[in-house]
Amino acid sequence: MKKVLLCMIALIMLSCSSDDENIPLQTFISFNLDGVNYFLTEYQVTLHPLDENFRMIEASFDNNSKTIRFFVLLEETNQIDEFIFINNDRYYTSDVNFGDRETSITTHTDSNMEGTFRVTTDAISDKPVFTFTNGMINIEY
Repeated sequence: MKKVLLCMIALIMLSCSSDDENIPLQTFISFNLDGVNYFLTEYQVTLHPLDENFRMIEASFDNNSKTIRFFVLLEETNQIDEFIFINNDRYYTSDVNFGDRETSITTHTDSNMEGTFRVTTDAISDKPVFTFTNGMINIEY
């Protein structure tokens, strides 16, 4: 009887253990834009159409009325080069050298990219300024 009880306890314990290896990792781009948090899981990664030394990442949100597009030098683990925010077909940018921004790409391989960003679009006389904070990149392609 003890053996049966021990076998049942062992079976229960084994059935309760989890297999973490089969849990897929979530890939995403997240940020706060002017006080609203966004978590994007759909994005496109391609080579820059004019310069194949850069990878182009693009993600649309808010019923496709807004898009972020940014470029990173292939295999570069330093910063985002060009950052573009498109809002209702109007383009807003952040200058890579003089813009109000902090970007850090910590991992960039042939298959994934990780990093963080904080970007404020450049102030141009007739355009509003947009601020992206707490930006995180964790994508696979």
